[in-house]
Amino acid sequence: MADVLPIRNITPNMKNWCCLVTIQEKQQVTDSMGTPTKKQKMIFYDSEGSRVEGIIFNADIPKMSPILQVYKKYRISNADVRNIPEKFQTSGLTMQWVITARTVIEEVSREEDIMPVKFSFTEFADLAQYMDDKSKSVDVLGVVISSLDKKTISKSTKQSCVQKFVLLNEESQTVMLSLWDNFLNNEGQILLNNIQTYPVVIGRRLKVNNYNGVSLSTWFDSAVLVDPPIQEARELKNWTMRNTKLIAQLIETKAYIKYNPELFLKADQKTTLICNVSLSQKTALVKANISFEDIFQKYWYMSCGKCNRATAADYGIEFTCNSCKEKSPAVPRCRFDIDLSDGSGVIPASIFGDLAEKLLTFTALEAMDHFNQNRELPLEFVHSSLKTKTFLLHIKPVQAQLADARQRYTVLHYSELGQEIDSAQLIGQPDALPISAEHRVQTAQLLTPGESSSGSKTRLRLADKFDEAETTAIDDFATATDNCSKRTKLG
Repeated sequence: MADVLPIRNITPNMKNWCCLVTIQEKQQVTDSMGTPTKKQKMIFYDSEGSRVEGIIFNADIPKMSPILQVYKKYRISNADVRNIPEKFQTSGLTMQWVITARTVIEEVSREEDIMPVKFSFTEFADLAQYMDDKSKSVDVLGVVISSLDKKTISKSTKQSCVQKFVLLNEESQTVMLSLWDNFLNNEGQILLNNIQTYPVVIGRRLKVNNYNGVSLSTWFDSAVLVDPPIQEARELKNWTMRNTKLIAQLIETKAYIKYNPELFLKADQKTTLICNVSLSQKTALVKANISFEDIFQKYWYMSCGKCNRATAADYGIEFTCNSCKEKSPAVPRCRFDIDLSDGSGVIPASIFGDLAEKLLTFTALEAMDHFNQNRELPLEFVHSSLKTKTFLLHIKPVQAQLADARQRYTVLHYSELGQEIDSAQLIGQPDALPISAEHRVQTAQLLTPGESSSGSKTRLRLADKFDEAETTAIDDFATATDNCSKRTKLG
C-alpha cells in the first residue's frame, strides 16, 4: 500500500505515494495560448493547510473533472508530480500534480467542517487602486443579493455571454461582479438558483474594471467559490441573515446600478492635469472648473426609457426601441456640453442624466418645455455660481471626435470640492507628462487671445444641428458605457 504523505513531502518524480486532500477551488477549462492544448486547474489542500496545484489536460478533462468536486475530500495516488516554471506560477504554488485517467482517486468523508485555508481579501474600499491594471488581480469576499439581466456581446467574430451579480459586504457597500461564459454557465447558474438565500462567494484572481466607478470581472484564471466552508464566509452569512431588511431595501431601490463614488473617489486619489489627459487613459480624474455659459444648446434629448438611446418617438408615446428591443414610453433626458478647465488647458465634455440635472438645476422635462416654447432657460444664477466653484470629475474619452477633430469626454461623476471630498487632500498633482506637439497646438488654439479660456468650439453649432450632434454624442456615450463592461482581453 502506498504511503500516505502530506503535500509538503511529495516531490517531483516520486512513486508509490498517496495523499488525503480537499479541493479548495476549480478553474474553468481554458486553452493554452498559441496551442490547441486545453487544461483545467484546481487547488488541493491537506490537513496541515499545505496547498498544491492540480491540472488536467485535453481528453482527460471530461473523464476526470466530474469526479473532482470542490470542497470534497479525496485520496489521490501516484499522480505525476512536476515543478511549475516560475512564469506560470499563480497563487504562490510551485508544485503541480498532473491528473490523468490513470490516476487513482477515491472520495472519502470530510471530518472537518471548516477549511483550514487562509485567504487574503481586498476590501471593497481598496479596489480602485487596482482598476484597469492587467498585471494585478484581487480576491474578494461578498454576499450575492441580486443580479442584472444576462447579455450577449459580440466582439470581433466571437460572441460572449455576461451577467452582472451584485456583491454586498458588511460595510453595506456594493460592487458589481461580471461572470463571463463558462463562469456564467457553471457558478453563475448556482448563484441564480440560490439567490433568494443570499449565497456567499469568494472571487479569486478577479480583474478590477471601471463600470459605475468600480466593478469586478472574471477572466481566464479566476475562480468563484460559492458558499465556501471557511470561517469568514460563515460570519458574513450570519451578518446577512441579521440584515435582511437592509438588503431588501437595497434591492428595492437598486442603488447598486448607479455610480459608486464611495468606492472610487478617495480622499488621497491623485488627479491629472487637463494638459496630461490622454486617450491612453481609460478614465481620468481631474480637478477643474466647469462652464457652459456661451455654448448654444437645448439641454435635453428624447430617449428610450430603458436604455437612454436617442429616439424620434414623441414624448410619452410607447415604442419598441431599435437598440435594446424593449418597449417603453419616450422620455426626455437631460444632456448638455460643458468645458472643463484648469490652469493647463481646456477640454470639452458631455454630461447626462441625473448628474446633468443637478448641475443645470432644471429637469429634462423643464428644459424640454422651455425649448418647445422657444424660451431660454434662466441660467444666470447657475453660470455665476459655477465661476466660484471647483469640481473633482471622473471622465472617460468617447470614440467620436468633434468636427474640429478635438477629443470629447463623458463625465461619469463629479463632486464639488469642499463638499463630498476634502479638497485639501486632493491638491497633489502627478508630475507633468511630456505634452505632445499635437496637444500643444490644441491647447494653443483653445487659449488664443480674445477668446475666453473656457471657450468651446462646440458653441459654433447651429440650432438646426441639435438633433444630429446630440444623437452622435449620445451614441458615443452609450458605446463608452457598454465598453466598460466588456471582457478584458485574455492572455
